[in-house]
Amino acid sequence: MNSSPNFSNGKELEHLDREELLVTARSLLAEAQALSVRIAAVNEVATAINRSLNLDEILRVVGKQAKWLLDFEHLSVYLLKDNSGRFIKLIGAPVEFQESRITNNNSFHKALKTGQAQLIKQANPADFFNQYTSQIILPLESSKKILGVILFGSTRPQAYNQEDLRIGYLLALQLSSAIRNANSFEDLNLLYSEIEKEKLKSDNLLLNILPAQIADELKSTGRVNPVYHPSATILFTDFENFSKIAKLMTPESLVEELDYCFSYFDRIIEQYGLEKLKTIGDSYMCCGGIPQPNRTHPLDVVIAALQIQKFMELRKQHKIKQNLPYWDTRIGIHSGELLSGVIGKKKFVYDVWGDTVNLASRIESSGVAGQINISQATYELVKDSFDVEHRGKILAKNMGEIDMYLIKGIKA
Repeated sequence: MNSSPNFSNGKELEHLDREELLVTARSLLAEAQALSVRIAAVNEVATAINRSLNLDEILRVVGKQAKWLLDFEHLSVYLLKDNSGRFIKLIGAPVEFQESRITNNNSFHKALKTGQAQLIKQANPADFFNQYTSQIILPLESSKKILGVILFGSTRPQAYNQEDLRIGYLLALQLSSAIRNANSFEDLNLLYSEIEKEKLKSDNLLLNILPAQIADELKSTGRVNPVYHPSATILFTDFENFSKIAKLMTPESLVEELDYCFSYFDRIIEQYGLEKLKTIGDSYMCCGGIPQPNRTHPLDVVIAALQIQKFMELRKQHKIKQNLPYWDTRIGIHSGELLSGVIGKKKFVYDVWGDTVNLASRIESSGVAGQINISQATYELVKDSFDVEHRGKILAKNMGEIDMYLIKGIKA
């Protein structure tokens, strides 16, 4: 590919005879055609590498197609990103690349730091790339930022000339553009990935405080419409003599014990499709039949209550054996209509309202330690499935006397 205008033994054009002019013209035409072919090859490579936003694929295409542009025995690139460099051999024997051997004096470093193309006809023995006598080192640059260099090497002396340098420069321009696009695409994907991770964290946090369908409604509309439920069942629990026993415990052991108990309650109600609403101190509140209505909510809640009762009894026996204070649990259940919705702008709370909620609380506070106390309304819904004991009319604060029942177990 070594070529240069041959003006017939160095004569000026005006001094050439007709035959010499013809020879010169043919020579120039041949060189122009050869250059045109090489430029067309550059364009083909550019088209190929710009079809991809994957850097490895781009470099693979360059390694495969660059042989049509220049003669070389070695082709490599050195890419800079985020203050770190990566040397990648594309064609030829491996080169032992060491960052420490890039000094201020070698051509590699000069191309990298100044953005000036380097045409080397005799390699410096101190250079890491000195096994190749002839070299072309071209900066890869975009928007005045050096992205790296592309490096051609040949063991043949005087292998390259200015025309080869220009052809290599055209390739470097196209490769720089492709690398910039690939880097931008990679950065964009990383950004999307980070956004997706943050969105997942946000969604999981929202699901910790809201039912899934309520969270979806809030995310899609920015608000949650209140919903009337004609039938639902509420369960309350609290620990008898909580304050008195809590004084005997360290703050750490108190919180640890509450967390242990309520975490187990969470597992039970999740098993039966109930919705946890809140804990207040030693009180735990959940509901069946919301936000998705169903016909089994009274049965689901009572079965969950039986499991909570059994768990707390086992916990009590464990504490007694260790001579530790323990809590007896009161459980109250009532069924009826209620309204559900979300309140708050920063700390969302899914909550329920209505007389059903108030009466369920009274049923719990009027209950018996270690027992499951239910209202007349719940009794009517579960009486065919559970053995119950009628307690008679019990005075409930601000609600007068109310029929209450104790769940004794599942009917045989």
